[in-house]
Amino acid sequence: MKWSLCGMMMLLSVQAWAHGPTPQKTDESIQVNASADAVWKRVSSPCSLAQWHPQVTACEPVNDTQQKLTLKNGKQLMQEIDEVSAADMTVSYRLFGDIDLEALPVSSLNGKIKVAADGSNAKVTWSARYYRAFTGNEPPAGQDDESAKNAVDAFVKAGLQGLKEGRQNAAANTQGWRQKLCASLRPLFKRMGSSLCA
Repeated sequence: MKWSLCGMMMLLSVQAWAHGPTPQKTDESIQVNASADAVWKRVSSPCSLAQWHPQVTACEPVNDTQQKLTLKNGKQLMQEIDEVSAADMTVSYRLFGDIDLEALPVSSLNGKIKVAADGSNAKVTWSARYYRAFTGNEPPAGQDDESAKNAVDAFVKAGLQGLKEGRQNAAANTQGWRQKLCASLRPLFKRMGSSLCA
C-alpha cells in the first residue's frame, strides 16, 4: 500500500512538472450595419482580409487555397483556407509554416469567420483555437499563453471593427490595382525587355 501511494505521488508530480501549453481560444462577435449577403461577399472574397483588416496591409495568393499576409509591422503570415461554405456563410482557415512570432506569438492556429443575418443587419463571429509560441515548459516572456491570447484577441477584435466600419484599406486597394495592371501589361513590358512588373 505504501509503495502504491508513493508511486501515485511521483506520477502526479511528474505530470505537474511536464505541463506544456494549454489550448487557447478566442470567440468574438460584432454587429455590422449591412446585410448578411453584403458582409459575406466581403469576408469570402479571395484575399479580402487585406481590404478590411486594419492590421493587414497586403495579401498575395500563393495558390488556390494559400495566401501570404503582410501585416502593418512588416511581418508575414501564411494562411490556408480550408473551407468556404456559402450555405453556412463560413470561412475556415489555419496558419501554416514557420509562424513569425512578431506577427502572432502562436505555434499553431485554426480559425473560423461566420456571417449570419441579424434582422436587416449582419452578425459576424470570429473564433480561433491556438497554442502559444513556446511549446515546452516555462515559456520565455512574450511566448506564453497570456501573450498568445492577448495578440490573437487584439487581431480578431481589430478585424471585426474593420468590418463594422466598412473599412477599405488604401494600401491594399493600391496593391490590387497594381497587380491587375501588371497582369495586363506584363507581356508588353517583356517584349520591350523591361523588368517592370517582372
